[in-house]
Amino acid sequence: MTRNRKPNSAPPRPDSAPIRPDTIRPDTIDPATVDATIKLNAETLAASMPQGWQGDPALIWREWSFPTYLDGVHFAERVAQQAEAVKHHPDLFITYKKVKVSYTTHDAGGVTAIDLSEAASLDDLR
Repeated sequence: MTRNRKPNSAPPRPDSAPIRPDTIRPDTIDPATVDATIKLNAETLAASMPQGWQGDPALIWREWSFPTYLDGVHFAERVAQQAEAVKHHPDLFITYKKVKVSYTTHDAGGVTAIDLSEAASLDDLR
């Protein structure tokens, strides 16, 4: 069987047109319906960046502070479990009482709608 799509990319959507990057609202994106091969431009990214996040078309990131080191580790574990579920993995950097999470889609060469979707969903894990 031949694979027609890159790993970690969304399956084809035969029933509708692909989501246009200029219409992205990260809080309403369904990762299963996003074309993860379309890198967002700076204007689209600026207009769609989830609250508290920063970055550029190559990478977005956010840092959280926690009362204890283990609170941060537990948050990072929840992020990792969610990443496994959607097969889109961020970089996690854990330091004393802080966790930095960064997203990029390597196959697209930068930030895509799925990165924004996953970034926006992390507040619910806090």
